[in-house]
Amino acid sequence: MRCHQVFRFILFISVSLGNPVPSYTSKDAQDVPGIFNKLFNTSTSRTPFSRDIYQGLYQLESKISDVATGKIKPVSTVEEGLSVLASIPHTNNRTILQNAIDIVSLGLVPTNIIDILNGITNHEINSIANNNTKDPSPRIHPTRSFWDAPYDIPEETLRSAIHIPPTFSSGKNNKIPVLLVPGTADPAGSTYYFNYAKLFTASPHTDPVWVNIPGNSLGDIQRNAEYVAYAINYISGLSQRPIGVLSWSQGSLDVQWALKYWPSTRAAVSDFMAVSGDFHGTLVAMLCALAKSVCPPAVQQQGYDTRFIRALRDENGDSAFVPTTSVYSGNDVIVQPQSGGSASAALGDVRGVGVSNVQVQIACAGRAAGGSYSHSALLINPLAYALFVDAMVHDGPGRLERIDLDAVCGESIAPGLDVNDFLGMEAVSNVVGVLDVLLYGYNNSSEEPPLRGYVHH
Repeated sequence: MRCHQVFRFILFISVSLGNPVPSYTSKDAQDVPGIFNKLFNTSTSRTPFSRDIYQGLYQLESKISDVATGKIKPVSTVEEGLSVLASIPHTNNRTILQNAIDIVSLGLVPTNIIDILNGITNHEINSIANNNTKDPSPRIHPTRSFWDAPYDIPEETLRSAIHIPPTFSSGKNNKIPVLLVPGTADPAGSTYYFNYAKLFTASPHTDPVWVNIPGNSLGDIQRNAEYVAYAINYISGLSQRPIGVLSWSQGSLDVQWALKYWPSTRAAVSDFMAVSGDFHGTLVAMLCALAKSVCPPAVQQQGYDTRFIRALRDENGDSAFVPTTSVYSGNDVIVQPQSGGSASAALGDVRGVGVSNVQVQIACAGRAAGGSYSHSALLINPLAYALFVDAMVHDGPGRLERIDLDAVCGESIAPGLDVNDFLGMEAVSNVVGVLDVLLYGYNNSSEEPPLRGYVHH
């Protein structure tokens, strides 16, 4: 046994015997990602976890080491990956930590998993301290228009969360700027690194930027939405044109809340594109199944009948404010229900702005692109990508009838991506996300955050 394994073994025994857990030092483990050091180090201010969580972390770390050293071989094709994903059992009492252990054990993460855990060896893409010197015109803060909700967060903090890649042309060359908005528990840089940041940078039509929400979107969604509302107006002002906005998971709520309570953002958005959205919340409490003290505010707010979701739905907030293309999977185990008329991702269109609600298994029934895509795997789905490009090059939302479904449905991954992007995405959403929930998600309140004063209730 190597030194740190012996050390871990002692730690494991002491956890099982209920003794105080020893402090964990990184000199015992050069090859262990820093995030595990932080989680095992009980001298930090948070309460130590339960025995089950420490045992789960120990197991997860050992499986990650097996992938990094080649003992566990990653799947070699996306098709194989999707069928392995579909084989993972999903019962209501399984925790996201157990799911992470399965994802790693079954070869659904890449061999460079340790780089990914350390921030894809590029912390810059996840920075919340970006230096965006250009002042917006017209000004956005403290308020852009009389009807907008007030910002609670200082302008400097809101602006520095926006990551503008050096390739960004501010809407020149006829490229459409697209703001990428992350989901719960992951920064935008890592979330989109393996999919839309790559796809939209390579496309002649689009120019991606993203917003990294501090605390990895685990805090109050009303606060997360301020970052999104500000970023929409800032990037649109910088580019002097309406922009596209693409979201994954909770990002759909951030965007919809911003469009509802900061009406000035509506003229700034040409297209809203949602992947695996949960506009109506979810019936699955799996995220809280880790431990009661580890149920972050944003997770509490995403239940199907929370105060937050009810406030969003109120006054037709569950109908689109701008042309919206929402793509989702019936195999989503995080957001339920996610098929049929009551799919959480489906938005109404009472304002007549144009909405496409597309479930990939229905649109591409029986074909590759209609396979068993999970909540996160949908980010590499070729039909979703084709619909979003279609939305941006036409007025209104993406339309199935304009897409060559025979060609697109026959593929299992968006053009320009490969199996490593699929594996990288699974690592980010199912492994990094879980560790982030444990690291940042400690919550001493069992109540969801109160609604802000600007919400009419």
